[in-house]
Amino acid sequence: MDEAGHIWVGHFDENPAGIRRWSATGRLIWTSDDAHIPGLFDCYALNVSGTTAWACPYTDFPLVEIRPDRTDRPVRVWENRVRGAKAVAVHRDRVAFYGGYREEQDRLAHGELTEASVEPTDIGLLTLPNGSVLGRRRVVGRGSRIYVQAEPFTEWGVFDLSG
Repeated sequence: MDEAGHIWVGHFDENPAGIRRWSATGRLIWTSDDAHIPGLFDCYALNVSGTTAWACPYTDFPLVEIRPDRTDRPVRVWENRVRGAKAVAVHRDRVAFYGGYREEQDRLAHGELTEASVEPTDIGLLTLPNGSVLGRRRVVGRGSRIYVQAEPFTEWGVFDLSG
């Protein structure tokens, strides 16, 4: 939910519904149908900050900024080389992607936004405070933060890109 009370949903499993936004009363008010988002079959990562949504969809994994209220350019797309991220955080011209395929499931990739692409700046691993790997986890991106909850799912860890 964004600060205006709109509900955002990124569909997955090759769902043709794509990305959608509903009003607080349940009225469909925006869809990605005509947004020209490259390779949108699954929404791997969705982040809502203010009234803006950020997405990283499968198959091409671009970074997508969605501002339906910006009439001149509601959708902006940056080419991105980070594949399979499960969460994304954005702060000004910096971005962080968490997750990936196989051995990259705990990857934390940083990048900077240029006019047309996300340029990688650093890659590391997100670990527990004791240095061990996370194991089973839940992950959510919200604004400049990525929240991670590792098994036994009793507390959340926070990575903040703005810090």
